[in-house]
Amino acid sequence: MEASGGLTIPADGIGGSWVLKLPSARFDAVPENEFAMMELARRVGIPVPDVKLIPVSEVEGLPRDAGKMEGKALAVRRFDRTLDGGRIHMEDFAQVFGIYADDKYERRSYANIAQVLSVEVGDDAVMDFTRRLVFSTLIGNADMHLKNWSLLYLDRRKPSLAPAYDYVSTIPYLPSDRLALGFGGSKDISAISQEQIRRYADTARLAVSPLWRLVQETSERTVSVWKSLDEKEIIPAKIRVAVDAHIAKVAASVT
Repeated sequence: MEASGGLTIPADGIGGSWVLKLPSARFDAVPENEFAMMELARRVGIPVPDVKLIPVSEVEGLPRDAGKMEGKALAVRRFDRTLDGGRIHMEDFAQVFGIYADDKYERRSYANIAQVLSVEVGDDAVMDFTRRLVFSTLIGNADMHLKNWSLLYLDRRKPSLAPAYDYVSTIPYLPSDRLALGFGGSKDISAISQEQIRRYADTARLAVSPLWRLVQETSERTVSVWKSLDEKEIIPAKIRVAVDAHIAKVAASVT
């Protein structure tokens, strides 16, 4: 990232302080989509890592075929590394539950993640997780499977909920998609109901009232910030219109 005029990929070695996401060969403007969603999350109050958009033409050291790509890549600062390059132990929720990566959409629900956070991290982490879950539903992110939620062990002993990552609005590309995991007995990504939150709270053994207030507050904040978010202008109009419509539809269901 410190290379003059762009970013240089090392020819050998392991690790690094940034993750680079190249444009998708299948879907349009995925790096721009994720950049906008991450910035939206940041302004809603969700902790996210630093992100930057970089023209692929300015990235040196890519494999020959990848280097021919056009458009922009997304650089994401790693949060599992210290400033001096040391490693911070990170455990995604497929690992937490002892589930193979191939089963990351199976066998657990979002309430199960909340249960673990309640016991291992605390009430604040549960509320933070629920806010992120509501936000993901609002933006139409149907790919928040078990490997897209993680714990960090900053002191190698006590876990904390890792910063949010992989926020992409998938609805513009796959409009019939459903949530990756069950949310209060539902995988509907187009609405959030009070009954759904009650079932989620019952399974996770949480109080319902503060959760529903959190849903409403997150919805209102997301709608407000999205309207004024300059970064959304980098997304092609067709994708932006789909995100607009989805956020409005979900927000209407919680008023």
